[in-house]
Amino acid sequence: LEPDIPKMLNEWRALGLKLGVLSNRKREFMEHELAAVDGRGWVDLFDTMVCGDDVPRRKPAPDQILGALANLRLPADTSCWYIGDSTTDVIAAKEAGVTALFYNGAAWDQAWIDKIFPGTTRHPHKPDAVVNDFKSLLELVWYFWTRPRHGSAE
Repeated sequence: LEPDIPKMLNEWRALGLKLGVLSNRKREFMEHELAAVDGRGWVDLFDTMVCGDDVPRRKPAPDQILGALANLRLPADTSCWYIGDSTTDVIAAKEAGVTALFYNGAAWDQAWIDKIFPGTTRHPHKPDAVVNDFKSLLELVWYFWTRPRHGSAE
């Protein structure tokens, strides 16, 4: 785990961002793991959690993302970002109609990223952005959070 993730998540929540955690794992295992992270637990850092056994279909189906958005009473649109570390996550995000961010924690080079997300007819799903670490993710969030929104007085 990268340092300061709980601090970053709390900062995002302070901005009013809703956060969720999704996993294809069974709820009983995910709840246990989330409660044990860092010896303190991260349960309180998220507004919703949807696990593989909470929905009819697991990722790459969009059911978990759509379930989390329903829990939060939010629409499935590009203002929602889904950050995942697998091709399955990107497919689920694209199928749900949300912005797909690929977390490249393995530090794969661009040639490998292009290979796993070819953008072909058979494999059309590509991430909207790739981040290699949480610092880059934080910068991306701040960039979009501070931009004037369409229709605003800014």
